[in-house]
Amino acid sequence: MKLNNSSQKPLYVQLKQIITEDIARGKYKTGAQVPPESELCSRYGVSRITVRRAIADLVKEGILHRQQGKGTFVREHKIKRELFEVGSFSEHTTASGKTPSSQILSNTVVPADEEMAKVFRQPAGSPMLRLHRLLFIDQEPFIIETSFYPLRLLPDLEKHIGEYHSTYSTLKQRYGVSMTRFEKRLEVVYATPYEAELFMCDNGTPLFLLEKLTYDQQGRPIHLSKSLMQTSRVVFTLEVDKSGGM
Repeated sequence: MKLNNSSQKPLYVQLKQIITEDIARGKYKTGAQVPPESELCSRYGVSRITVRRAIADLVKEGILHRQQGKGTFVREHKIKRELFEVGSFSEHTTASGKTPSSQILSNTVVPADEEMAKVFRQPAGSPMLRLHRLLFIDQEPFIIETSFYPLRLLPDLEKHIGEYHSTYSTLKQRYGVSMTRFEKRLEVVYATPYEAELFMCDNGTPLFLLEKLTYDQQGRPIHLSKSLMQTSRVVFTLEVDKSGGM
């Protein structure tokens, strides 16, 4: 099947439409690999530049995703994340019927700088646990997370990471700490080469940066996290109940 060169619609747009329709019809199912560039060029009679632009647009739109060294695949539907959720990544992922897992990239004790000391209400130089992790949903990278915990309140936490299925479970079971309140801030940033390698995406790919400061049942700041997620993989929802309002 050749594309229509006389159409006012650009060739790459025509190719995008064909691939999108093929996905909708089930020709390429979720997780399936789409044909390589050379095959698409031959099948539709277009240049490699046209194919690359069509694929790049579909990746940006969250319909396809690239895996370095493997190819391009049909992406699953966006994962919903509730901005007001308090529980752990593991709890919410499991509740959605998916399988969470994590890889610790680094686990270090660092001194609190002035800004961190102010956030946690600790003296400057106080020991902080810096936990850097890659979080997966169904074995696919989903979040790059950097977290900080005050070790004056959670002594030896760096030695106990991994004892339970989530860090929040460790805090509750070992330290009697429950998370009850949080503050969040959301913005869009762009993937650095390091982040692109972990996510197996292109440099400069748009990412959500979600910063969260969580407090325990005594009102103490216990956990500061900075989580990066690909904008093509997640949609944030917000539910407000005004039944008891003004």
